[in-house]
Amino acid sequence: MQNYEEIKEEQRKKVFGKAIVIFFMSMLIITFFSKTIQNIFLPVVAVSRPYSGILTYETVGTGTIIPRETLNIYPDSTKRIKEIKVEAGEKVKKGQVIAILYNQVSNNKLLEEEINLRKLETNLEKLLLQTKDTQIEILELEIEKTLERVNKLQEDLDKKMVLLEAGAETADSVKEAQYNLEIGRKDYQQKNKELQEENSKQQISQEEKKREIEALRYDIQLQQLKIVELQEEETILSPCEGIVREIHYQSGGLAVDNQPICSIIDLDKGFVFSASIDLEDNSFISVGDSILVYLKSASKLIDIPIKKITIKDNSKELKADLEEGDFLGGEKLDYRIVKKSKNFNILVPNTALGRDNSGYFVFILKEREGTLGKEYYIKKQYISVGDSDNQNSVILDGLDHRTNIVYDFEKAIHDGSRVRPQQRE
Repeated sequence: MQNYEEIKEEQRKKVFGKAIVIFFMSMLIITFFSKTIQNIFLPVVAVSRPYSGILTYETVGTGTIIPRETLNIYPDSTKRIKEIKVEAGEKVKKGQVIAILYNQVSNNKLLEEEINLRKLETNLEKLLLQTKDTQIEILELEIEKTLERVNKLQEDLDKKMVLLEAGAETADSVKEAQYNLEIGRKDYQQKNKELQEENSKQQISQEEKKREIEALRYDIQLQQLKIVELQEEETILSPCEGIVREIHYQSGGLAVDNQPICSIIDLDKGFVFSASIDLEDNSFISVGDSILVYLKSASKLIDIPIKKITIKDNSKELKADLEEGDFLGGEKLDYRIVKKSKNFNILVPNTALGRDNSGYFVFILKEREGTLGKEYYIKKQYISVGDSDNQNSVILDGLDHRTNIVYDFEKAIHDGSRVRPQQRE
């Protein structure tokens, strides 16, 4: 039978053993909760690995509708406007009356046209009064005199022949007479030849003169019509099918010949959509790319190709043909340009990028053994960045596909910060 001391010693050992167990259990619980509590207060970061893919370039803005051709309609001369027959924004057909002007014209203008008519009539009179050319008359007179001389030489030869037979004239004298006659005949023939040539020339000249006379008569008729038109009302007609863009006068106003009465958009020539975009931020846009334009009037999107790009200062001026829609020019339309890139090997979200004086960087996730077990921290990694869109950027150097990067975080972090990572879904 155990005595009192032994029993008490056994009870003390049991209490000590339980205390040791409770101590170690408490330490385990405290360590666990300490790590858990510590992790709760660590910055939460979203991590992911770089991925391959394409960039989607996109730009939006507002452009302007521009008519391809706008015609200015002028009066023939300064006149008072009797009536304007159209309104701004009205569609007109080719040949439709735009305005009617009074027959009040500048007296100087009318006098000028009447003087021009008199000049034409005077020129015609001169042509009609012109007769046979003087050169022909001279040649005809010379031929007549040459013929008389030939006849006299023939008579002289005949007389000498008679005298030669009678022995009253010498043979040498007869030969001389024959020689003079031959020379006279050749001279006569030459004069006739010259006359024929001159007649041919004159015939051609007369034909030209006839044509000149006819042309002058037509010019006189046209000039007479012009004077009549100046003395009558002037009707201004639309030169094309179009839309009246602007009217510069009202009925009763004085229209001067160097300022248009109105301007008309030529509908046959169509319209152009024009937009100005930043050169550096939109270097991806090129001729042939599509523009999505929202037509408010039809409540729909149309897809039109870029036909022309002009570099102006630090911007690009885009031009695209519009094949549909009723416009006046100057309307503002919203547009959107979307373009896909080639496939890139390494892409990261733009939210993962940081930048300081040394360049672009990302935070990469690191792992190590701590006093309370495995823990995570971040390290700044400098990289080389290429092209980008609104969501992602191309990494040229500094990362590979196996590296976990931080692309989003709730609290401020810096190089070496311990973090609580969440993998990207």
